[in-house]
Amino acid sequence: MLASLLLILALTALGWWLAQRTAVGRQLGTTMLVLLLGLLVSNLTGLEPQAAAAAWVNGPLTSLAIALLLLAVDLRRLWPDARQLLPPFLTAVLCTVLAVLLGGWLLQPLLGPERGVLAGVFTATFTGGSLNFVSVARTLQPSEGLLTVATTVDYVVFAAWFAASLWLGRRRSPGPEQPPAGSAAALEAVDGWWQGLLWGLALLLLSNALTAGLQRFWPALPSILVLTTLTLAAAQLPGARSRRGCYGLGLLLIQPFFTVMGLSSPVAGLFGEGLPVLVYAALIVLLQGLALLLLRRWRGWGLAETLVASQASIGGPSTALALATAIGRAELALPAVAIGLLGYLLGTYLGLLAAVLLGS
Repeated sequence: MLASLLLILALTALGWWLAQRTAVGRQLGTTMLVLLLGLLVSNLTGLEPQAAAAAWVNGPLTSLAIALLLLAVDLRRLWPDARQLLPPFLTAVLCTVLAVLLGGWLLQPLLGPERGVLAGVFTATFTGGSLNFVSVARTLQPSEGLLTVATTVDYVVFAAWFAASLWLGRRRSPGPEQPPAGSAAALEAVDGWWQGLLWGLALLLLSNALTAGLQRFWPALPSILVLTTLTLAAAQLPGARSRRGCYGLGLLLIQPFFTVMGLSSPVAGLFGEGLPVLVYAALIVLLQGLALLLLRRWRGWGLAETLVASQASIGGPSTALALATAIGRAELALPAVAIGLLGYLLGTYLGLLAAVLLGS
């Protein structure tokens, strides 16, 4: 585990250094660089993070980063941005379902009898994130081999679309990531980071305890819902000066999540028996993304809003929040989490429905 954590830390630090010291790095941004570095190392050397190390980064560390990012949010500025994201998000969900059905029909000879299971898990994950993938997979009970392939494909396709969204968003707005409206500090401020860290740790511990208590009555309660609600309440408290270092620290601490994402996406192993599954998932995401980008011109949606809404559907609230901050539109971070949580509610039901519609 220690070796994996050191690899993740080294790649994250290298990505951060390149983003600060090179012209190309400043254009790409830290998030894109650490994702690409992880992909390169994984696919050139075969190295992957150990499960325990990945679980620690994706769990406590990322939760702490999310709490720190949300501590900079002013709820009084929320509704106008949330209202902008809801139409493209619902459209993204609808496009995903249609793409699953169309792709399943077109690729039936390649997918065979597993078509219904794949339709279910991909509908779930691409309308709400990995939480829905797990829920639907537990219900449909695919074979271990199919589940492994589908999980890897989910990582690869998601990483590719996140990278494409990041590139599109930063190409239009190549400036540095900015703190959200109402934030008490500039991104580069380091004075007071330790106070922000104390805020984040206290809220994370309190959230974990509260989640454990509430899950006795509601076992399926998403922990991110508790963390988000608690953090947002704390962000509105007096004493904003003590939270001025939260956003910059949170933006730094969320980068290992994308390093792990890159390291967990071995592409070479999919060009064999897993190729039909890869083609199916890629087709779903490609159709959803193209449909949204075409519809945004007709509906007048902003590019950033469209990309963040798409990411909330395909990756869930955490990655939508990260994309919003990475493309310099951090005022969309909380709305992205809000609509991503809506995806949690929809994804499992839509996944099971798609499995029934395309089942043999």
